[in-house]
Amino acid sequence: MRKLLGYVRDYVLGVDRLLFLLCLLTTACGLTLVYSATRTFGSDTAFHTQLLAAFLGVAVFIAASCVPSRWLTRYWWVLLICNIILQILPRFIGTTSGGNRSWIRFLGIGIQPAEIGKVIFIITFAAHIERLRDELNTALSILQLVGHFGIIVGCVVLCSRDDGMALAYLFIGFVMLFAAGVKLRWFLAAGLTIAVAAPLLWQYVMDNYQKLRILVIFDPTLDPDRAYQAVQTRRAIASGQLTGQGFLNGSLTQRSLIPTKHTDAIYAVCGEEFGFLGAAIVGGLLVCIILRCLYLSAHIGGADGLICAGMGGMLMFQTVLNIGMNIGLLPVIGLTLPFVSYGGTSLVTMFGAMGIVAGIRLRSR
Repeated sequence: MRKLLGYVRDYVLGVDRLLFLLCLLTTACGLTLVYSATRTFGSDTAFHTQLLAAFLGVAVFIAASCVPSRWLTRYWWVLLICNIILQILPRFIGTTSGGNRSWIRFLGIGIQPAEIGKVIFIITFAAHIERLRDELNTALSILQLVGHFGIIVGCVVLCSRDDGMALAYLFIGFVMLFAAGVKLRWFLAAGLTIAVAAPLLWQYVMDNYQKLRILVIFDPTLDPDRAYQAVQTRRAIASGQLTGQGFLNGSLTQRSLIPTKHTDAIYAVCGEEFGFLGAAIVGGLLVCIILRCLYLSAHIGGADGLICAGMGGMLMFQTVLNIGMNIGLLPVIGLTLPFVSYGGTSLVTMFGAMGIVAGIRLRSR
């Protein structure tokens, strides 16, 4: 018993308590906003589901922090194969929602494989980079790494049709390559390739609905129905002014005039009911979590440091994109706001990701 208490004491003293506290505070904000956003649904089921996911997320955080990262990176190729299979599953047993086939549902429970796959990808990509460390900037090594995240992104695009999630994977990959010390010439080459390929992708690959997501930012009259969400989220945030209209008193929120108000547009609910101050607090908490991950990445070497960088990049991309689409600066492509938006898979995955980071910090001490 004394030995067990010693383990518990060492864990509490060594685990990243600051990161855990930031995650809890952000989740508390999210639960408050989800409750308000779903109040008009006539049932508290969504709020109770999110609350249950929060408790499960805390348990996953603790469990993930206790698993040595070397156990995960040692057999990274097994995890890579599992991730590929996971991303292919929606093609055969997935359900379609909003033009994407990104969910698998059974027994009333929905799971988004691409959401879970991001964490697995970060682990496998970090291990792969570390394996090639001595020859990282050679053409052969870069080609292997591009193939690594290329096959995962390809599976997400072809099997789930989830453009936003595919972009998240690409951004995470670039952040981890930058953190690993890949030379600037390779990023310039990638940028040139994207610049050359973009017109071809626009003309021959992208569907009309994908193009309209971008074009309506500049001219909402091109497709008023598709631009409706962006227009309403901007109106909601603007109406909140400095201190907001008050909890449960948002005019657009409580009249259900904001599409996907409890998921993609949750930040608009925050801006309307709690104003600029509330939106700044939520955004500030997420920035602190991101900076904590990047700080640990800068002070921890090897694959562990790259995992921390990847987790920070994942949070950074989703935070910037979600807030950007809510204020009308970026296209609406359906990515949740970490720890805040409704979604059990997203919340539990984020807690698990931060648990891995906390465990890396624990063992580095």
